[in-house]
This record gives sequence, C-alpha cells and structure tokens, in this order.
Amino acid sequence: MSILVLGGTGLIGSRLTRRLVSLGQQVVCFDLYPDYRKVDNLENVEALVADVTRFEDIIAAIENFDVERIINLAYILPPESEEKLQLAMRVNQMGMNNVFEAARLMGIQRVVYASTIAVYGLQSSFGDRPVTEEDHCYPITVYMAHKLWNEFMAGKYMERYGMAIPGLRIANVVAMGRTKGFSAWQSKCIDDLAVGKPFTIPSRRDQRLLILYVDDTAELFARLCLQETLTYAVYNSLAYAITAQEWADAIKAFLPDAEITFDETAPDQPNIYNWSSARIEKDLNIQISPLAEVIRRHIDEARGSQLKTPVVSAVTDH
Repeated sequence: MSILVLGGTGLIGSRLTRRLVSLGQQVVCFDLYPDYRKVDNLENVEALVADVTRFEDIIAAIENFDVERIINLAYILPPESEEKLQLAMRVNQMGMNNVFEAARLMGIQRVVYASTIAVYGLQSSFGDRPVTEEDHCYPITVYMAHKLWNEFMAGKYMERYGMAIPGLRIANVVAMGRTKGFSAWQSKCIDDLAVGKPFTIPSRRDQRLLILYVDDTAELFARLCLQETLTYAVYNSLAYAITAQEWADAIKAFLPDAEITFDETAPDQPNIYNWSSARIEKDLNIQISPLAEVIRRHIDEARGSQLKTPVVSAVTDH
C-alpha cells in the first residue's frame, strides 16, 4: 500500500515513516523542507518537496505515487501559531482542508490527522475527573481552535462523503531534539541531562502532565491508518499521567547525578492532565511502552547523537 505522510520527515513523521516501512508499506514523505537524512537509508520511501497549502501539490503526489491512504502531520505549532496568524491559518486550516478535499476528489477513503490534547482547553473546565472524547471542548488559543475546526471539517467530510477520517488527540510528545511547542522542555530536559548538562524544569514540582513518547505516537498513527475498521471519528491517545517531579525522578533513576531544579514560581501550564484513553485502548487493543524503557531509549538517543555513548553501558538495568 502507498501511504502519503505530510510532514513525513518531521519529528513524528520520520518515526512514523520508519514504522510503516517496517510493516511492509510504501511511504511518500511530503515536506516543504524535507530532512532527507531521516529517511535516506530506508527502502520503499520517496521524499518530495511539496507544500500543504498548494492544493495541486497534494493532487500531484496522490497521482504520481498511486497513494491509497493519507496521514497529515503538517502543522504550525505554538508559539509560532499564536504569532504568525495568517501563516497559521493557511497551513493549519486551509492546508488540512486541502488534504480532505484532495482525498475526496481522488477517491481516497482513509485520512488520518493529528489533533491534540489542547482542543479541550483547561482541566478546570472539567473539574478533576478524566476528560473523554464525548466532552465539549473549550479552546483558548489559535492552535487549539484550529485543531477543533479540523475535527469539525473531518466530521463533515465523513458525514457527506462516507470517508473515514480519524483524528488522534495526542498528548505532549517527547522526542530527542524536540524544540518546538510549549511542552518541548520535557524533551530538552532529557537531551541536556543525558550529556551532563544541568536543567531547570520550567514548572512547579506538582505540575501534572500527560506525556507520550514519539515512537508510541507513531505506532498509534500507523494503527489508525492501517486498521480496516474503526468505531470512532476521534481518539484520545494513551499517555503517562505524571507530575513534573515524577518525570524528574524517572530520569534520575538512570542518571542519578543529574542536576535538576524546578522553577517553583512558574504559572500552571494550560494543559489537560486527566483524561481517558479507554476508547483507543479498546478499539486498537494497544498499550504504550513502559515509562522506564522510554526514558532509557531517549537517553540512549541523546547520548548516541551527542556523545556516542549509550546509557546502557553506564547504568544498571531498571
């Protein structure tokens, strides 16, 4: 099967591309600024320079590579989405709708797209109970509103044209080298500590978080793309529900000498921190990797990239 992945050489997209190839799929990586290094050693992968805001680019990619399914990860994240309003509208609104419309015209029935934890707004809107996909959403930023509008339009395309367009509301994704987005500190924390740098967590110790590792994120997108029957139009991802202190403790289990401090004066981060992933667990019959294994892999990547020394040679198994 030929699968078009918009943003296919990006943070999540490159991991997703590798996962799809490992499952025997052909992948077309569609990027305005493709990072060829992330996919150049893979077979059955085509990387092309293309722009999600150009409808004709999407049509051409579908035609030229006989695309059968699409996954869209191309998006402008905050804080850029809050500062460059016109660009965010073009990419996040029209870009996503270009994908839906191109798929419709070309007869593609399955389109998967990245929604976000952020569509819900603030946890205070729901009290301390788990938030489910049935709850109303209360977006408070441009990024949040764009994602919710994408979900609305996906619903309309499904209703009117019989397409299957599942959206994945992903938690805060952790990956080596992540620099974009308000939750990027959760990744940079491990990147820095792994190579002996101190790190100040920009939050109180008791700040509650929902975190998802990038490889598990890729697996969820792959499943939503390839599984023939899905029950729902939108899914909360799985996630680790932990505090900032517990995140630090999980890292120090592997890096006991790590210098970690907290900014106890930091305001609450505007996140949902208590939600239900029962829907996706049941529909996909899936669980995410143990937290300790995720921390180990992330440290290994950071050390391998910067120091060329994996953590498994320096710490005891956990």
